[in-house]
Amino acid sequence: MGAPDHLERHVVSNFDTQALRELSISLTVPGTWLKVCASPEVVAPFLADIWTVQPPEYLMAAELRKHAIIARDDYQLSIHTNSAVTDAELRTNQGQLAARGRVAQSNGFAIFDQIVTEPAHQRKGLGRIVMGALSNVSIASESTIGVLVATEDGRALYKAIGWTIVSPVTAAVIG
Repeated sequence: MGAPDHLERHVVSNFDTQALRELSISLTVPGTWLKVCASPEVVAPFLADIWTVQPPEYLMAAELRKHAIIARDDYQLSIHTNSAVTDAELRTNQGQLAARGRVAQSNGFAIFDQIVTEPAHQRKGLGRIVMGALSNVSIASESTIGVLVATEDGRALYKAIGWTIVSPVTAAVIG
């Protein structure tokens, strides 16, 4: 995960009311997140009172395709792999972080996470460059399907580059 406000993350892909209720009661540490593949209206009644439901998110998937990465004179792309996790960063020539993302490989799946374009650099295609670079790394690692959880803002970008919505996701956090 690597995000300072995400100490733990529990992903629930098969919605089971009793199991969700038990899990939400057993977790008590602030900074713990739940991501449940179901809509907030369905999930919220089964969460303990310490949980705060966040804005809607979406589980998305796509068949991975090779991307031609078009270099930009004003940004430098770096890619670092440590075991099954790869990080990509785009920085300005002055070293300022403009966009970044992470992908992990598991059993033919590429799990994309923390795809972010900094506000001053949005609407320049940088998110597409990061996603393309991470997709190429994933294909080289023999992954064929990409999955991610998108925010409302990210959903439009991913749909525009061929991703489809698989399920709504309810995110909740202990504050």
